[in-house]
Amino acid sequence: MTDDGTDGDREALDLLIRGFQVSRMLRLVADLGLADKIPKDGSRNVGDLATACAVLASPLLRVLRALAAFGVFRIGADGSVSHSPRSVLLRTDQPNSLHHGARFWTAPGSWKAWGVLDAALAGDTPHQAAWNMSRFQYLREHTDEARNFDAFMANFPDHRHQALAASYDFSGAKLIIDIGGGNGEALRRILARFPAPRGLVFDRDDVVAAIAPEARSSGRIDVQGGSFLDLVPEGADIYLLVRVLHDWSDDDCIRILRNCRAAMTPSARLLIVEQILEPDPALGRPSSYLVDTQMMAMFGTARERTEAEFGELLQTSGLGLERVIETASPVWVMEVIPM
Repeated sequence: MTDDGTDGDREALDLLIRGFQVSRMLRLVADLGLADKIPKDGSRNVGDLATACAVLASPLLRVLRALAAFGVFRIGADGSVSHSPRSVLLRTDQPNSLHHGARFWTAPGSWKAWGVLDAALAGDTPHQAAWNMSRFQYLREHTDEARNFDAFMANFPDHRHQALAASYDFSGAKLIIDIGGGNGEALRRILARFPAPRGLVFDRDDVVAAIAPEARSSGRIDVQGGSFLDLVPEGADIYLLVRVLHDWSDDDCIRILRNCRAAMTPSARLLIVEQILEPDPALGRPSSYLVDTQMMAMFGTARERTEAEFGELLQTSGLGLERVIETASPVWVMEVIPM
């Protein structure tokens, strides 16, 4: 211990500085599907795992030892590998599996953009600086990453979809339209709890085309391709914007919200599902500020917002905030009415 008593803080900060190394190793084992190859309640020799993954045993052992030092996997003296409470969360059969997150955060599109994060400080968008194209254009051209992004959104660790379905009464709705609804997970969760409504996923053509018929809640979910920057389909009792607005600048958010307003009847409701950013980081969740910086890296002026900032967007768009509903997740449900 040094005289100033900072050894603990020095070690903690050192590990934070090297956090990218842990993230990259987690992606490596997720890309290999390694967690699925280890029994939940058993073990497997590292040599067998290496053979199953078509990699060399010695470097795989070194990666697994490093992860085990952070509580991810357990390594026996005999080279046996078993699950820890953390590593089992990497299995694809786990609810809200972190397998998809491990592959998403350090996938090439995001990884390279974070490498030029300083571009944001000069007013540029890091993703654009790294790839010379927008984030959405990149995903259209890199379909493997786009589908992993959809899977990640469906398994995001904030349990947003379950929380939304459990916190709002959808029983009176005939049609629910999920604007920018990805692979339809939010609607599947809602329709599983409420037998009366039908659902429509409205998203880019390539996104909705990837929703298989068996993922459409026995025919209760329809799909429609299009851009919510141009229009929003009419006819819904309830519209959903689940973690959409944080991808966009204020001007684009107002454009999206005005399109929602144009589609809504006087009795329709818009549910905006987002994290509400706490202005004081000492009181907020660290993950919220990481996501805020991710939005800056991917989209430049996109960001997480405070309740007051959401209120300004709504007022400018001809919408009013009826109530804010707390959920069991870090996301909140803002129930919005046309003005």
